[in-house]
Amino acid sequence: MARVELSADENFKLLREIEANRAFILLAYQSDPELLKRADPEIRRHFENADEALQDTNSENPGANRAGQNTRHGG
Repeated sequence: MARVELSADENFKLLREIEANRAFILLAYQSDPELLKRADPEIRRHFENADEALQDTNSENPGANRAGQNTRHGG
């Protein structure tokens, strides 16, 4: 596969698209526990790690955001 060089603006747009896709996937798994049960073990492990981090954060800061929430976009 040929390497393509992107401009700074193209890189920024690509990063925003990746972040939007990531947020969508996180929302899908968070809103459907059955989907998460059938997910790849590595994906489940990411959510377990996020839950543990959330519990640690909430014990230190009760007003902290939920894991996976994107505060810039209200979700």
